[in-house]
Amino acid sequence: MICIAVFVVADFKIYQKKRELTAQIKAYQEKIEEIKKNSQTLKDEITNADNVDYLEKLGYEQFDQTRPGETEYMFIKPDKKTETVSNPGKFWDVKLWPGRMGSWFNWLKSKF
Repeated sequence: MICIAVFVVADFKIYQKKRELTAQIKAYQEKIEEIKKNSQTLKDEITNADNVDYLEKLGYEQFDQTRPGETEYMFIKPDKKTETVSNPGKFWDVKLWPGRMGSWFNWLKSKF
């Protein structure tokens, strides 16, 4: 009986070690793939080192400049406004009450 318990404990330790090593192998494989991609990018940059158009494109991208005659546009999303009483489904939402009370008070004040 003691032998079986010893074997079970040993088997469990081996299983844990196997999982650790498998995770390490996976992490190393991901690092290898990343290094291969970076290596390919560097090889492409080396082959295009004499290409004037590529160097110009790279310079404009890295320094955020525009070419003469170009116009740069930037789109900004507007912030969401707080909800008003127009949405009756959210009437009982306590978080929205301070804004509503202020708008109701201003409306009432404008009437007098």
